[in-house]
Amino acid sequence: MHTTTDHRPSNLARITGLAYLGIVATGIFAEFVARGSLVVDDDPIATATNIAAAPGRFAAGIGADVAMIALDVTVAVGLYRLLRDVDRRLALTATVLRLVQGAVIALGLVSLVSALGSARDAVPGDGTVLAGPARAALDAIERHALIYDAGLIAFGLCCLVLGRILFEHRLVGRWLAVGMVATGVVYLLGSFAALFAPGLSAAIDPLYLIAIVVEPAFAIRLIVRGLAPAPTPVPPVAVAA
Repeated sequence: MHTTTDHRPSNLARITGLAYLGIVATGIFAEFVARGSLVVDDDPIATATNIAAAPGRFAAGIGADVAMIALDVTVAVGLYRLLRDVDRRLALTATVLRLVQGAVIALGLVSLVSALGSARDAVPGDGTVLAGPARAALDAIERHALIYDAGLIAFGLCCLVLGRILFEHRLVGRWLAVGMVATGVVYLLGSFAALFAPGLSAAIDPLYLIAIVVEPAFAIRLIVRGLAPAPTPVPPVAVAA
């Protein structure tokens, strides 16, 4: 026998889950749709030429990053409000780490704006491509990537803390709580590899499949069911004959 539990999510949980899905969507658009088709690794001339030919697409990627940061703040505040009565200390820790990530990523946007300006300078319109500004554009993009990876260290730690809360208090299925911890480990491994051992990045990249599965699943859980501890079994009451 179990206690009756209302599994309907609160409006706050729904908003937080939708914002989390928004983070996934804007992040994918910015990195893979807007910039991925324009940036050519180790080729500043091609990169500058591509950006100068499609400045609106590159700028849209920056706009998507801004939206992603705003949504990240929404998720940080939403999760804190959802979890503060469960474990205030860990909830606050996760919130601070998530906000640190957002601040670092916001700082990195300066490099993308610089890259856009340098790419325009590299292609003056007379058919030539200036090597100096082109190199500066690619350097700025690579600098942004490193800053982004540094920010993901804070996010990886945030996922570890969040996973601990979810696991210890049984707020979601055990696989999802463990998956959130694994997601944090993946982000930490990927960031440290990118910053200190780039040669290992290719080996770690497939592990991001864990994050691709877990983060949307957690967002959908927030939207559909919210966060609620598993029902507590109630022992049967003996009835005298």
